[in-house]
Amino acid sequence: MRDAPTPDQFERALRPMLLDAIEGGATPGAQLALSLRGSPMLHLAVGALDGSADRPVRDDTSYDLASLTKPLTALTALRLAAAGALALDEPIGALWPGRFGEAAAALRLDALLSHRAGLPAWVGAYADVPLADCGTAAARDMVLDRLGASVPSPGGAAVYSDVGYILAGEAIAARAGASIDALVRREVIAPLGLDALHARGVGPRWRDAGVAPTERCPWRGRVVQGEVHDENAYALGGAAGHAGIFGTAVAVAALGRACLDGLRDGGPWLTRASLAAMTAARPGGTHRLGWDGVSAEGSSAGRYFGARAFGHLGFTGTSVWCDPELDVAVALISNRVHPSRDAVGIRALRPRVHDAIIELLRRNE
Repeated sequence: MRDAPTPDQFERALRPMLLDAIEGGATPGAQLALSLRGSPMLHLAVGALDGSADRPVRDDTSYDLASLTKPLTALTALRLAAAGALALDEPIGALWPGRFGEAAAALRLDALLSHRAGLPAWVGAYADVPLADCGTAAARDMVLDRLGASVPSPGGAAVYSDVGYILAGEAIAARAGASIDALVRREVIAPLGLDALHARGVGPRWRDAGVAPTERCPWRGRVVQGEVHDENAYALGGAAGHAGIFGTAVAVAALGRACLDGLRDGGPWLTRASLAAMTAARPGGTHRLGWDGVSAEGSSAGRYFGARAFGHLGFTGTSVWCDPELDVAVALISNRVHPSRDAVGIRALRPRVHDAIIELLRRNE
């Protein structure tokens, strides 16, 4: 049985690595959190929001989590399925009758949530929307019309797709009679007490300088700070099934811990069987329902996370990895896209961080 590292051991093992990455231009700053069963959360906040020494990252600094929104959408769908409000094998045309064309309407919710619907990875539907209209019903219709016209490839090929998650999120919202971000809050954030996770809207009042900035957006003509980085999510009002949730590394690691604990013990939030089915490997690729698995080579999870591990990456520089065998949840949260998405040092940092954490734990066995 291992002893949990002390906060000081965690600092000594991980802070220099994060500072080196910041110095090398991988990201202006970052948060890191490690959850071990039965132990207090270990966490670090390193660097600055935008490279300015007078704007340091804090433990409560909020980051755009980007595609870490996808597991939250999938967990929401599982909760609604458990309550009998929908079925995971329903086509989205049944969830929202009359909204989609024939091809899109036939796509099953579980295929969309596991990236098995054969939809394109991304479509720039936001380009059809005037900036002043973002967040309106008209903008939503324009985006959904464009995305709903996407043609699935024959046989439902495994393609990682933002398009599929947008359609899934909007269809779930239509069936439940609430926005997808409101449903995520009701079904996941509130029951788990993860108040640091939240969605944000569009417009001047959301441009919060205390939130880590992302990229200079040519479409919006400014650096994005306090509003969602993803343009399609922005056009839809700030949040969608694929992007729009903000939060901290501690909150993301706590979400991972809730899933690990549920896989082991079950509980009233979600059953062990539901979580096991969600995180189980599927044929045709590494993606599961709402999560990804460890790839055979070059995984961002590093060398030690095993076949049952599940996690997700976010384009803005975010990640979470959980391993039921190691019983760890690790969240590494950054704004590596500030000021430009050309910074890709996070790719090398992620596996180094995960390896260093597991090696630290093994030294404490």
